[in-house]
Amino acid sequence: MAIGSKRRLGALLVAVLAGALLSLSGLWLAHERYAPAVSQATPKSDSPKPASEGRKPAFGLDDADILLYVEAVARIKDRAVRLRPDVTRAQIVEQSLRAYLARKELCCDYLSREEYRRFKESLNDRYVGIGMEITQDRDGRMICLPRPDGPAARAGIARGSELRSIDGVRVDGKSIFGVAGMARGKPGTEVRVAVATKDGREREFSVAREAVTQRSVSTRTVEGSPIIVLSHFSRDTKPALADALKQWPREVPIIVDLRGNGGGDLHAAIDSAMLFLDEGKRVVSVQTRKGTKAYDSRAPVVDRAIPLFVWQDEGTASAAEVFIAALTDNGRAVSIGRGTAGKATWEEIIELSDGSALILAIGNLQTPKGVRYEGKGLKPAYEVREGAVDTPSYLTKVREVSAAKGGEVTGRPGRS
Repeated sequence: MAIGSKRRLGALLVAVLAGALLSLSGLWLAHERYAPAVSQATPKSDSPKPASEGRKPAFGLDDADILLYVEAVARIKDRAVRLRPDVTRAQIVEQSLRAYLARKELCCDYLSREEYRRFKESLNDRYVGIGMEITQDRDGRMICLPRPDGPAARAGIARGSELRSIDGVRVDGKSIFGVAGMARGKPGTEVRVAVATKDGREREFSVAREAVTQRSVSTRTVEGSPIIVLSHFSRDTKPALADALKQWPREVPIIVDLRGNGGGDLHAAIDSAMLFLDEGKRVVSVQTRKGTKAYDSRAPVVDRAIPLFVWQDEGTASAAEVFIAALTDNGRAVSIGRGTAGKATWEEIIELSDGSALILAIGNLQTPKGVRYEGKGLKPAYEVREGAVDTPSYLTKVREVSAAKGGEVTGRPGRS
């Protein structure tokens, strides 16, 4: 998503636009927390103009509000009594950016150059870590989603535990991408991970880092039933899913497990959903500042006669919710499980000129029927009762629904 240096700088300046001006009297600099002021400075009509053009330079670099922000940072660095001498102007800018974006939306963030570098490394199919996804709930808590048979799961970290610290460093207020990078390191080294279990107890686990292979699509068989597991969405998801569905027997229902799938590449989720939908069916609508863009399906690949079930839970979010809504709203699949996370924003990563990056919410997602589910989540057509969330319980529900419908499967909501 790299763009020209001027556009990068423009994105940075827009993000901090006068509202990032810090109030010296209320600064929490002793704790390295910086809050944006509530008021915005209005650019003056007599802003300086370049002599050669007679118009403002790009991005309003001479506007009073931007100059005010630069001046404030300089004054803070030079005169704030509680500011540690080793804190740089760059760190003040970084913290103010992060604070401003966090106030607007949980998913928005600023990544330092090192955090962004580690984030890009995590996109590789292989990395050295503890085999655990981290997601953030609506309250800002970081939730652990260890991969089955990964180092974190083998150490005893349970899915749904709240992450508290890594190697003694508390994760409160930190970027989720930066926290994920803290768990990475050299193979064979150990990392201490403290979590709060669902009963409220805090426990610390020692986890050995190792090379982890993360495939977005895998298959397994449980009690004689084949299951396709989508752990996340990436560029290889659609072809890998299409390959798993090749020559699928018509008499065997397709089960797609998206429990704990925190999302990923939105376009990959859209393309993957198209494998199951008739041409012209709406997949998702995205509402942006420039209007609403609709994504419609092309020719399907999978035989519509094959029943389709999608499994979901509280860890199913973002692009995974788009995939489920596309199939259930169009009556192609039946959803089973628990209510989803309700993350219906489209995020974009904008790389800045110094190698850092902004994560901005640039669109609101709507289901094919025009439903906004941000903060609400998607309810399943058939719910599994709380506590019965293991795979055999989901399989039992699939069989019950299939038997009740006499083999006819639709996406209409039902009762458990």
